[in-house]
Amino acid sequence: MENTLQAGVAFNKKMVRLGMITVAFAIVANFVPAIYLWIAYGVWPGVNGVLQVWGIAAAAYGISWVVQPIAYFGVLGASGSYIGWLAGSVGDIRLPSAAMAQKVAKVEQGTHEGDVMATIGTSSSVLVSVGFVTLFTIIGSRVLPYFPQAVLDAFNYILPALFAAVYVEVAKKDIRTGLTGIVVGLLIMYLGTLIGISSAVLTLIIVFSGVVVNRVFYVIDRKKGEE
Repeated sequence: MENTLQAGVAFNKKMVRLGMITVAFAIVANFVPAIYLWIAYGVWPGVNGVLQVWGIAAAAYGISWVVQPIAYFGVLGASGSYIGWLAGSVGDIRLPSAAMAQKVAKVEQGTHEGDVMATIGTSSSVLVSVGFVTLFTIIGSRVLPYFPQAVLDAFNYILPALFAAVYVEVAKKDIRTGLTGIVVGLLIMYLGTLIGISSAVLTLIIVFSGVVVNRVFYVIDRKKGEE
């Protein structure tokens, strides 16, 4: 048991170091196209323009920079998180792939086995999605006009359906917390909308309310066990 824990600690240290290096390279690579346009063609919006664009992005997506890594970590694990955030499309592709891999392998989230399967599922999703994205980038614009409008409208429901499937799969492990969490979330969303709380703040509150709900049931079960 002790050897297993030591091996896990050693693996995590190497994985975190490698993850930090690859993410750092990815951050730098994100600026390469903009730097090229600046050097080659003199296209540069100025410091104020860059800050304005960043401010708009932060206002629209800043809350997800905090909420999503926390909310998804339990399924993805450390290595899966590095791969997922590096590749993108975490919520709609990487997370469902990791959850399905854990389900097929019949392993629990948050364990060494669960992290391994999450890494395999996330890596496989990157390979498959890149292939399909490349394929549909080439032929998609020619095929989509032939689809019925009903099919095109159905594309809007893909992401909610994926999130619902992942939520149900996780909630089945504890129906109490699953049902209570979604009821509390809906109640907060309803009351917050009436009060006028912004959607970004509501998202943060709902995520942490799920943490509180799970903590409450955990404490209740632990006290019952002690009795």
